[in-house]
Amino acid sequence: MIALGAMSGTSTDGVDVAAVQIDSKTQDMRFLGVLSAEFPPALRETLLLLQEIPPRFPFSSDPIAIFLQARKDLTELYAGTVNELLSFLGLEPGDVRVLGAHGQTLRHRPDLGYTYQMLDGALLACRTGIDVVNDLRSKDVALGGQGAPLVPAFHLAWLNGKGIYDQTAVVNLGGFSNLTVLNGQGQALTGGDCGPANCLMDLWAQRAFSLPMDSDGEIAAMGSPDYALLERFWTHPFFHQPWPKSTGRDDFSAQWFETCLADATDLSSEDIMATLLALAVRAVKSCLPVLVEQVYVCGGGAKNSTFIHQLRCECAPADFLPIENLGLPAQAVEAAAFAWLGAQYVQAAPGNCPSVTGASRSAILGALHCAR
Repeated sequence: MIALGAMSGTSTDGVDVAAVQIDSKTQDMRFLGVLSAEFPPALRETLLLLQEIPPRFPFSSDPIAIFLQARKDLTELYAGTVNELLSFLGLEPGDVRVLGAHGQTLRHRPDLGYTYQMLDGALLACRTGIDVVNDLRSKDVALGGQGAPLVPAFHLAWLNGKGIYDQTAVVNLGGFSNLTVLNGQGQALTGGDCGPANCLMDLWAQRAFSLPMDSDGEIAAMGSPDYALLERFWTHPFFHQPWPKSTGRDDFSAQWFETCLADATDLSSEDIMATLLALAVRAVKSCLPVLVEQVYVCGGGAKNSTFIHQLRCECAPADFLPIENLGLPAQAVEAAAFAWLGAQYVQAAPGNCPSVTGASRSAILGALHCAR
């Protein structure tokens, strides 16, 4: 079967759509292609506004209308990107069994029993002509789990298919970082979120330099970490909780960031960026088991050579390797994971990994919207 996956993550920069071929009998997987589309500036601004706590809506506006219009615009972008990828690969909608679609996380509070990823699954199914499975996190939360990360189960399936079973990890460097740790055949998979990766660095790049991001870590490389500020960041309770745990902008909000910076008025903007990079590296290091020998890197942070260099220095002797070595582009991994999750749904197979999320049991994840 051919499955598509569509993903927009906590960096809130765009959508990735990936196509994967999955053998229904052996579950062997083959990557077919990926296409990415950036969010239009107005949509990105609205999505970031909706993620603020509380959202800062313009005076006299209709918040519900803003939400619904953003959901429609986001879904239309998902659909357009899916249709472009189909055309690029020479596929028809009827060739695809399922589209696993993540949506945009607006709130993630498993401690309060809820998580919400914005997407109109019915509209997406109608616009693409493909059955859509979305709302993939809620079931795990309903079972007492974190609802995240969900990608470790896919990482396990992909790496096992390459003959890799232990002393190996996968780190996703998106808006936030998460780890998957393979502990050997027959051993429980472990993993979880580590902390902020690109989200705070992107925020600072926008505020201090009017740039969307610190491309390749060039700004951070011009500064030096301030360890007093780093320790102030590190007092956040999330860093001191054991797995299973997950996080997002609910925990590491712009307001929290501004509070931490209140006493850092004497620091240069470059030093603050270097400190944020040091925080991202420390978050990964704090979660990485000492027996791991190789770490495959995916997500947008895989393009940041300064980030990768510091991870190699701080986490030695573990080596950090491009996940492209395993036949997947770094930017396609999460979208491919949601293709796999969609395929799990239509095969009536579990999609979560309770040893990672803390759910009371494994479960079939998602809600189906039929195209017909």
